[in-house]
Amino acid sequence: MDRFGLVEAAALAEIVARHPQIERILCGHLHRAIDRRFAGTVAGTAPSTAHQIRLSLSPKAPLRFMFEPPGYQLHVWREESGLVSHTTVFGDWAGPYPFRAEAVS
Repeated sequence: MDRFGLVEAAALAEIVARHPQIERILCGHLHRAIDRRFAGTVAGTAPSTAHQIRLSLSPKAPLRFMFEPPGYQLHVWREESGLVSHTTVFGDWAGPYPFRAEAVS
């Protein structure tokens, strides 16, 4: 999906760079959750609630879709911790099971 890019990305970067209080840039689904550094902050896309685009890091790879689980992102802002983003998928999964963290010696 990188070869399609953002139209006027440099102009957006100039605006974002002038505003250091920008915590994060979030945008709707791109059929894959992707995060990257951008203009001094982090930009991210959410997964699709339908199919996902196949992950391939080859610049010439053809676009293909996969029936990976649909997903969404939940963003929580708290004064003490700032912005925390969670990416999760839809589905019925086994569990929950008890979790006991053992102390590391």
